This record gives sequence, C-alpha cells and structure tokens, in this order.
Amino acid sequence: MKILLADKISPVAIEAFEAIPGAEVVSNPSLTADDLPHNLNDVEILVVRSTKVTKDAIEAAPKLGLIIRAGSGYNTIDVACATEHNVRVANCPGKNSVAVAELAMGLLLSIERRIPDCVAQLRAGKWNKKEFGKADGLKGKTVGLVGTGNIGSELIKRLRGFEVDICAYDICLTEEKAAEMGIKRCENLMDVAKSADIISIHVPSCESTRGMINAEFIAAMKPQAILLNTSRADIVDNDALLAALDSKGLRCGLDVFPNEPGTATADFDCALAKHPNCYGSHHIGASTAQAERVTGLEAARIAKCFAAGDDVPNCVNPK
Repeated sequence: MKILLADKISPVAIEAFEAIPGAEVVSNPSLTADDLPHNLNDVEILVVRSTKVTKDAIEAAPKLGLIIRAGSGYNTIDVACATEHNVRVANCPGKNSVAVAELAMGLLLSIERRIPDCVAQLRAGKWNKKEFGKADGLKGKTVGLVGTGNIGSELIKRLRGFEVDICAYDICLTEEKAAEMGIKRCENLMDVAKSADIISIHVPSCESTRGMINAEFIAAMKPQAILLNTSRADIVDNDALLAALDSKGLRCGLDVFPNEPGTATADFDCALAKHPNCYGSHHIGASTAQAERVTGLEAARIAKCFAAGDDVPNCVNPK
C-alpha cells in the first residue's frame, strides 16, 4: 500500500506511517496542487496539510482510497469529487487547538501593544517610545468568541489570566454549558458584534458559516474594535473588513487571507494584508512542532485503520 505524504510531516509521524504493515511511504513535501495529478497513479493513501487536492488530482488517482487532511479544516479538498469516486476523506480535528489558540493570543497582544511595529523600528535603528507608549490595555475588556469548540475553548483558558470578560455565540452553546465555562452566552451573532471590544472567530468553513461575519456584523462592531480570524478567510466579508479598517478604525489580526497561495512560498499581493491596521501571519496557526507531532500521529492512526480494513475515523464524506 503506497502512502504519499505531500506536505511536511513530523519525523515521529513518518515513523508511525512506516510502521503500518505493508506500507510503502513516500514523503515529498515539495509537491504543489498542480504536481499532484502526475504523482498519484499508484497511491492508495494521500496525506496533505496545506496542499490543495483538486478534482484533477482525484481523477488521476485510480487506486486512491483515502485522503487524510493532517489538520482540522478540509475545504482545500474536493470532498464531493472524492465521494463520487469512492475515496474517503478524513481529518484530524482538535489536535492543533492549542497551537491556534496560542497564535490568536499572539495576534491580539501584537495588535494591542503594536509589537511588530516596535520591532521594525528598533531594527531600523529608531527609538520611538512616544509613539508606542499609548496602549489601552486588555484588563476589563469584553472578548467575544464566535465558536466555542476545541479552539475556542482553549482560547478561553488563555484569556482568563488577562482578567477580561468573555461572551460567546455558538449554535451548540447552552446556558448551562456557558455557565460551566464561566462565560456569557449571546443569543445571536449580532449580540457579539455590538458588545465585544475584541472578537475572535473559531468556526469551520462550511455552507452555514461562509460569509457569516458580513458587512452588517462589521458595521455593528465598536469603533477601534479588534477582529481576530484564525479559522478560514471565507467566513469574513474581507472587502467590508478592509473598508472598516479605514472608516471606523477597526483593527484585525489575521492568520487567513482571501486567495492564499497554494504553495509554501510565493508572492502575495493582498490589500488587506498590507493595511497598517492589519497584523497578519502566514496561515501558520497549526504550525508548531507540538501540533505537527500530534496531528501527524493522528493521521498515521487513521491510515493504519484504513490499511487494516477498519472503519475510517473522522470521515467527513456525506453519509
């Protein structure tokens, strides 16, 4: 059984893949979405992280039986085409939650204290305490979460030490669960927009969430409020967000952007990323050694189940 690792995978996880009986493991993290169709002829299990798996790739893989997304979101995989060709698609939810929550906190603190700007000026040989000594502080602010699943729950733990008030909206969040978590439950999405000084998004990209942070939501946010998005770019109306950075002084911390390159390195021309009120990172929320290790091991576990003829864990194909 040939297993292709088409992205960088933890060495510990590679060893786990190689330990699967009968497995022939090929690691080629340099492959792009365009390369995949030419490298899948005899592959039965494909493992990806950021590399897109298109219809062309799936149709060029006659032996392919399983695609594993070594991460949570799977919007970069054509699940409909995979299902049509009897190819199972599985993900590894919850394994990178701590890493993403840590990055969300890093983006928040970077915005609040303008840390990247401080670093840039110091490296340029400039001392500017007058400009950068104006932070308001986080204590007593209200942080609103959109989504209280694995990542949202981890972020709540990390926010507590900053003595903020936390409110949240999630279709699955009950009053009892909110009380157990020590947060306030919002009745609807707009309540979060109107009441929070800082809003952090933690929902998957799907039909019901795409565009949920729309122009109306952004218009309802407080002036100078902060929006954090470490989930998926299509959850937010990014044009409305860009306009609001100017019109009402919103600030944002983004790990995800519209039209991201499909490769690890590339030129990237994005007006939102260039705006001085936007503090961004390169879709690296899950990219810590700790997260890569546990996610890779989960991917290997899924592959082992498939190779043994067992049910595939975390299968996301429509039933």
